[in-house]
Amino acid sequence: MLAKLLIFLAITAAAVVGALGLGRVARRMPPGRWRTLLILAARLVPAIVFLAAAYGKLRDPYAFAVSVYAYRVLPAAPATLFAVLTPAIEVIAAIALATGWFGRGGAIVIGGLLLVFIAGLMQAILRGIDIDCGCFGKGSSPVSFWLIGRNYGLLLLALFPLVAERARRGLSAALPRPDSRPPSPPRP
Repeated sequence: MLAKLLIFLAITAAAVVGALGLGRVARRMPPGRWRTLLILAARLVPAIVFLAAAYGKLRDPYAFAVSVYAYRVLPAAPATLFAVLTPAIEVIAAIALATGWFGRGGAIVIGGLLLVFIAGLMQAILRGIDIDCGCFGKGSSPVSFWLIGRNYGLLLLALFPLVAERARRGLSAALPRPDSRPPSPPRP
């Protein structure tokens, strides 16, 4: 169990280092088309993954409810409610992130869901529960550290547009605009 916990901490530390580097990467990105394409890709990848995951869960909601219950975290009724609500939330957040309409909210919701999924996967690994993750509905991958790493990667991608936008706003606020006049001195 200690070895599993150490592996989880190592993966988490790598994700934290990656998250801390996001701001540096975002500040150094050149403005223009490449920046726009990178941000678009960072929005679309998690959105497509979450839409595919929601589709698998919606195809067989009963199997997904059984999968949620198998984690042994929630009793049957809350597990069923979680199984019903999760695909709908995934679809709405993925569309928001992909289209940019309420994109910030979509990124935050997807990030929150990924943190919940990471916690669920980790507790299952630590408790030795041998189940399918239920990520894409029936017949998903078994719970593993690989899935935790994948979820951290998706988390970094989902949050990258937020960090890039903040870095862009910070840089543009610090630089004077070419068409702006210097402030006039105060009148006595």
